[in-house]
Amino acid sequence: MNYLFGDLIERNISSQVFLSLLIVMFAIAGIDLIFLFLNELSDLSDYYTLNHVLIYCLKSFPYRLFDLTSYICLIGLIIGMGSLTNKGELIGAQILGKSLTSIAVAAFRPVLLIMIIGLLASQFFIPSLSQSAEETRSQLQEKVSYKQGYWNNNDHSISFFHSAPERDRILGLTVYEFDKERKVSRVIFAEEAFLNLSKWEARKKETINLSNYSPDNTSVVSGLPELNIDFDQMLSPKYLSLTNLYIQSRETFSKYRKNELSLEFWRKVLQPLVTFSLVILAMSFLFGPMREQKTGQRILIAIGVAFTVDLTQKLLGSISVVSEIPTIASVLFPALLIICIALVLLKRV
Repeated sequence: MNYLFGDLIERNISSQVFLSLLIVMFAIAGIDLIFLFLNELSDLSDYYTLNHVLIYCLKSFPYRLFDLTSYICLIGLIIGMGSLTNKGELIGAQILGKSLTSIAVAAFRPVLLIMIIGLLASQFFIPSLSQSAEETRSQLQEKVSYKQGYWNNNDHSISFFHSAPERDRILGLTVYEFDKERKVSRVIFAEEAFLNLSKWEARKKETINLSNYSPDNTSVVSGLPELNIDFDQMLSPKYLSLTNLYIQSRETFSKYRKNELSLEFWRKVLQPLVTFSLVILAMSFLFGPMREQKTGQRILIAIGVAFTVDLTQKLLGSISVVSEIPTIASVLFPALLIICIALVLLKRV
């Protein structure tokens, strides 16, 4: 038990750091949510109402929070450990026989908990929430065109739909059915379609038979031609779980799509490493040459470093998608560079 949670002194350090992480998380997340809400107000319309804006902000919030996890941990750790230093508790812990390593491990435990929760969230519920938020928003704002929707090819038909708020519901469906000569024989329009027992069913369906030009309109729930829609191959990488990202990056034939999927996969999988690198950097700020500086100065420097790391990762990520640079390198390189810098600073302790 002591190995997992430490003794009384280490548990006190962990609890103080965890409290600081929660405070920083609520502060940063709250500010980010307010700015997102204010930004969305400019797109209000008769269809995209205030309620829709609020729902979009809440649904997209977990993904944005996951993106900010590393920087929340960096700032929270500096504030928490800085508070313990100012109170003299870290000096007291060292007098009682605690080494800097054991203090660092105690401070890292709550960070590890947050990293595990983030990975689990990115696997199970963040992708579906992001998909629902972004797809519904685009549909309500009427920003979807035939270039931005999704095309799907089947044996006897080609289908197009504007958006997919859920995996079992699509909006703005158009199906072009072919005859034996591969000519369009029938066009089916549906405002909405649902997946029911592995078969798609439509509401408010309108059918146009091109062979005899006799439109058949009905508003009754009706079946559709067989639509084998593979969402994993169509949707944005941010809508996919870790396992789906890995599988699709191995199976897709498009090099650009493969790189996009691979970049998103490594960005999520290596998020704990990025967080760990920033934690080591925070330790170097607290115990290295900057230990005499005030907490506010350390926080400002940490924010600048975190912003630089984020900008570097995004820049390298964009380059790796369209070049021969491995996508894993674009995520790994900034993290390893930060770790090296932090270790050099810690050697001066």
